[in-house]
Amino acid sequence: MKEKRKNLRQKLIPAFIAAACIPIAIFALISQTRLRHSTMENLDMRAKADLQKADQSLNMTLDKYETLLYDITTDEDFLNLALTAESEHDVMEADAYALRREFSHICNRNEGAEGIQLVLKDGRRIFYDRLSSSSVNSTWITDIQAPDAEGLLSYFADREQPRNTGQKQMFHIARRIVDYWDIHKELGYVILSISMDTLASAMETGSESEIYIAEDGIIIEGGAEDARGQKTAFLEKKGSSIQTIENKRSGWTILLCQPMKPYQRAIGEQFIFWVLVAAAMLLVLVILLYRVTRPVMASVNGIVDAMDNLEKEKFCLSLPVNENDSSELQRISEGFNEMAERTRLSVEKVKASAIEQKNAEISALEAQIDPHFLYNILDTINWKAIENEQYEISSMLVALAGILRYAINDAGELTTVGAECAWLEKYILLHQAKLGEEIELEFQAEEALMPCQIHKMLMQPFVENAVKYGFRGSKEPHKLEIRMERAGEQLHIRIRNNGNPIQPEILEELNAGTERKNHLGISNVRKRLKLYYGQAAAVYFESAQNTGTAVHLFVPLQGGNEDADRSN
Repeated sequence: MKEKRKNLRQKLIPAFIAAACIPIAIFALISQTRLRHSTMENLDMRAKADLQKADQSLNMTLDKYETLLYDITTDEDFLNLALTAESEHDVMEADAYALRREFSHICNRNEGAEGIQLVLKDGRRIFYDRLSSSSVNSTWITDIQAPDAEGLLSYFADREQPRNTGQKQMFHIARRIVDYWDIHKELGYVILSISMDTLASAMETGSESEIYIAEDGIIIEGGAEDARGQKTAFLEKKGSSIQTIENKRSGWTILLCQPMKPYQRAIGEQFIFWVLVAAAMLLVLVILLYRVTRPVMASVNGIVDAMDNLEKEKFCLSLPVNENDSSELQRISEGFNEMAERTRLSVEKVKASAIEQKNAEISALEAQIDPHFLYNILDTINWKAIENEQYEISSMLVALAGILRYAINDAGELTTVGAECAWLEKYILLHQAKLGEEIELEFQAEEALMPCQIHKMLMQPFVENAVKYGFRGSKEPHKLEIRMERAGEQLHIRIRNNGNPIQPEILEELNAGTERKNHLGISNVRKRLKLYYGQAAAVYFESAQNTGTAVHLFVPLQGGNEDADRSN
């Protein structure tokens, strides 16, 4: 099916669309890139500001409890009690009671302080649990172990959710106690346990961002309660931008999670805006294109119709020249009318010449000798030769009659390989009689190739040259070998003689296809091969001293292919 061709308008529309889309796409890309860049810069600046604010807020909160611990651990009465407790195995009940009472006052006066305890070096504890209002029994305070740190202050937090529903999530500040009279002597720790709720003010950013506090990669505060105890990698699943800062006082990491959806929504809205702008521009361009090309297309269609009429030999119909058309279209219309007139005159001349040529051919045919008359005369001469017992002459006349009948009837048409070989045998018989010398002819061909079709007399010029030039003056017994075999989808014909070799310069010209005055038959075969088979046929020569000359002819296999295939 023939592919439908596009008209001018169909070709212009994609070009206009491409011309409009390319700059729009470039501007949209630049705009999207700048918007993304500025958005990420603003996001980064806001994150840094929120992190600094959270860090300052956390420092202020921690500073309050550090001051409280400092006041406790530097009080002279407290130090004396600690020294007494450290030196004696049993703390006096009065001293312990006074210490517990002081601890209870501290917890009750300071919001968020859920418990405080003195941990002596031997593990003994004096504590107050605000949650249970007890200094004797506690479900959690005795499980707190101060970290083994070299500094004066240590911060650590609960990483797991409390098992007791009444217990709160807490962080702890431990301060080392030393003897002021002997600073190398450690007395133990004071550990202050503070509710994580006191850090809520540090978690507030005033935006959609969320603040988390992590210790050693574990979230201890911030966001939903299910985030506590999770690794910080948990936050990456929330699809947010994460930035961090380290709190120098506590060693904790503050993480800021900024949701990207609002920013992605803004970028997406900008993209949709550009898509709508591009669609509107394309719609305007297509409408303008249709309006502008309407008169041009009308003129072009008129020219196409006129060309169709010209193909139908309607030369009397001329193409009107529209004054509203552009100068180029007017020139095309005028030129077309002139061309149509010249074509009309040329066609009339060709028709007249064809009629004259036909009449001349009829006259020439009428003047030719009737082939049947020629065959009858040759037959009469043959019988005369037989009556006079000239049997050799009779054989030559029969061969000549067969050659003429084969050559004249349907000259140039297809025949079979077998018929062509039989004709060549008669042709060689006449050459033997002409030379007066015997020519040993050898055919080598598979039976399956005999029904294959080949054009008449393709091999005759090569056989004639082999006898005419190859055997002239040769004293060796004359041998002519014709071999046929299948070569893929082609028939390979080799005509070889043992006579005189071809001179190298002549051999080079023959293989190059150069026409020579004495080899017109070979030139005609080349032309016929090109006419019959195009580039699918080939012929080349090879010749050497003492080996004779061989011609290789390759033509496509036609007919009888199935038999040839079965034989192979």
